[in-house]
Amino acid sequence: MNETVKPSKPWPTKKNHPAVVPKVVVAPYTSTQFFLEDFPRTLFPLDTNKFLVEQGAAELLAFANEIVAGNGSFLPQRRVFANKDALHSRRTVKLDPVAEFFLYNLIYENRTHFRKPHTARRQHFGYRFDNGHPIPPSRSYAEFKTEVWNGTFETEEFIACDIAAYFNGVYHHDLHAWFGRIGASSSDVEAFGKFLREINAGRSLDCLPQGLYPAKMIGNDFLRFVEESSAIRAKKVVRFMDDIYLFDDNLGVLHADFAEVQRLLGLKGLSINGSKTQSGGTPATDKADDEISELKKRLLKRRRHLIVSRYDDEFDYQPETLGKSNANEAISEDEIQYVISLLNDGKLSEEDAELILIVMRDNVDRIEPHLALFAHGFPHLAKNFYGLCGDAKDKEAIATIVLGVASGGEYVGEYQLFWFGVMLEHYLIDTSLAPDLINVLYRHHNATDISKAKILEIPDLRYGLPEMREAFLREGRSDWLSWASAVGSRGMKKSARNYLLEYFKNGSAMNKLIAEIIQKN
Repeated sequence: MNETVKPSKPWPTKKNHPAVVPKVVVAPYTSTQFFLEDFPRTLFPLDTNKFLVEQGAAELLAFANEIVAGNGSFLPQRRVFANKDALHSRRTVKLDPVAEFFLYNLIYENRTHFRKPHTARRQHFGYRFDNGHPIPPSRSYAEFKTEVWNGTFETEEFIACDIAAYFNGVYHHDLHAWFGRIGASSSDVEAFGKFLREINAGRSLDCLPQGLYPAKMIGNDFLRFVEESSAIRAKKVVRFMDDIYLFDDNLGVLHADFAEVQRLLGLKGLSINGSKTQSGGTPATDKADDEISELKKRLLKRRRHLIVSRYDDEFDYQPETLGKSNANEAISEDEIQYVISLLNDGKLSEEDAELILIVMRDNVDRIEPHLALFAHGFPHLAKNFYGLCGDAKDKEAIATIVLGVASGGEYVGEYQLFWFGVMLEHYLIDTSLAPDLINVLYRHHNATDISKAKILEIPDLRYGLPEMREAFLREGRSDWLSWASAVGSRGMKKSARNYLLEYFKNGSAMNKLIAEIIQKN
């Protein structure tokens, strides 16, 4: 993580006096950094929010504080759907710039209330701050898996489970009460309740946004009542978010504990996902898999290393770092040939597809003939596909694949359309197919306001994009299409841009806020 380092003025020295090392002042970590560092790893990272936080964090927060003070309301948020796998979707919301930054700032300001587990026998891993910075979740997940593995040696039996549709099932009033219990001030508790209530238009369920680090901090800490319950008698309890493991030598004790876990969750309106419950034998971990080939084991180990070294399982979003890994991580020719054999087999599993998309980022040209397979067959890996293709030399070929999928007859959802838009902006905008991609992605029959906003916020002055944006800026609208158009206009000459924004800002208080942030730059 980056820190701003400001050296102080050199201390004065006299002739023949030993040189004195100047002091180095490390700027404190801020909620703005918290937002910007997590931004690449979110489900729908719209540059509209990123630009406004970079250029106007203070203004966004002042606007949110006025809302909290009773001068207005948080806007109901846009419902979005991200692919979980080839068939299932994850339902959540895309927060507007004010609401999104408010959540990051609120949780950042209360970060010290998210505490470590009290005992080594009852542990939870995951999302909180340590030494002033958010814990990289993949490193914490690796520690969690290690503790699960250790539990198999320390005890004779185990039961593992997770919660069905956890984030979609948490109750607004339970979250509100939890925030007060962990030590937040009464004013912050009240603000948090108002935020949850208004972004979800009054619905008490399905109110917690997914894919954001502060929301994951909330979701992870909220469940600590499971391992802290005195009614649980297991020798060892290990949890990462809603993945729960109970270990003991007595299976009867575990059965009683599992019943108690279900009772505790039921008090919060939550239930166990029965299809994922495990018991007896050895928990499923990477260390326990002795059936796969040695080459695949090496690739899985490489994948874990790359994930941890890149902070999270979502790679760095910045174009200049796409596909990059350290020199000592170079994949061997044997491993590359193994990957190619998997692709040639024609029966690629989801697990193998995800593995290849991560470990082959520095060698994407070796698997170029197979790239269309990932775009067609694995829509839930659209973000990984974006990362893989960043280093492909033939961007025209990539553009052809994307256009073929987007304009073909197969179903293409919001998540995949969005990430095709990110590909367009970052490395397909100069290809010969860019005009066709803009047209197909923007006018696709499954396009949503969020996937369209991704196109409108691209600050390019070619391909009719300025005219597309101008229509929304002149109509007095206040929605994602107009906000993205305003931010996309930053590529225009200042005088022409500001002329349009004068019309745009009359649409609402939110429009005025966004326009003023853009106009000051």
